[in-house]
Amino acid sequence: MLDIIEFIEHYTHLERERIAFAWNGKHAEGFVDASQSFRWAVVKECLVNSERVPLCLLEDLFLADADWAIQAWGAPEHFAPLGSALLIRGGSAVLESFAKGFNASFDTFGACHEIQLPVDLLPSLITSVREMHECISDERKKVELESTLELFQKLEGPKATAGWVKVAPGAEVSDIRIVWPRWYHKALGWFFRKSSQN
Repeated sequence: MLDIIEFIEHYTHLERERIAFAWNGKHAEGFVDASQSFRWAVVKECLVNSERVPLCLLEDLFLADADWAIQAWGAPEHFAPLGSALLIRGGSAVLESFAKGFNASFDTFGACHEIQLPVDLLPSLITSVREMHECISDERKKVELESTLELFQKLEGPKATAGWVKVAPGAEVSDIRIVWPRWYHKALGWFFRKSSQN
């Protein structure tokens, strides 16, 4: 525990490797992330006192867990609280990182619908997302910001989680319909693949 507290207190981006996603290249039962145990212990401690945690640490934890979610085919239980802490602490300064982690996978996208933010923070985040969207030319980032704007607008309403269901690990599922990626995300992916080939 002392190691974790000391790590948090003195964290800089130079320490990122200790919490970065370190995947063994396997899925399902063979899946291993060598940094997972330490990173999640750090997350647990950070969520207890998030106002005293270096902002860059919250940002790096959120992005590392987004990388984890892509290959683990699920999102950690703490992903929404971590996203909340990141946005409350960083506001518009962390929107690009938040949008990247939020849009990393279907699971991160769904988990973030459980984010809880102060009501007075959402209007400023929405304004910042719109301003950022107008200023960037990168199509991928534009799509990420559009999704982020939709999320914040849902969070202004009474129930952003309407239509979402949590599935516990190991639960049997049937009658599955693919709802992500949306058609324009597929088209964008096709465009980027074609561009990189030329």
